[in-house]
Amino acid sequence: MYIGTGGKLLHDTYGFNPRLLPKSLHESVGKPRETHERIKTSHEINWVDAIRGTQKTTSPFEYSARLTEIMLLGVAALNAGKKIEYDGVNMKIRNVADSDALLRRKYRAGWELS
Repeated sequence: MYIGTGGKLLHDTYGFNPRLLPKSLHESVGKPRETHERIKTSHEINWVDAIRGTQKTTSPFEYSARLTEIMLLGVAALNAGKKIEYDGVNMKIRNVADSDALLRRKYRAGWELS
């Protein structure tokens, strides 16, 4: 539930069934227009169907890969204990000694990537 100065917004899990409170406010505003295509099943099935080519994924890799990189850089900055300067083209942190330890995993013997 989100409480604002003009009313409250309540929704179910994952933002389904949004509604304004009091009910009179919801009725006066109406249902919000959908600005993005909705998943007809679940996000897991949407992903599998996108691989099969029968649906378009609602979180395309062109977007989600960059978002994941940004979130992981936040974790790297927390582990570095300071603001980091990231060179995205070369995938390097410029201002932290041994920054590879923040960005790359050291694999156990026998589990290395080739």
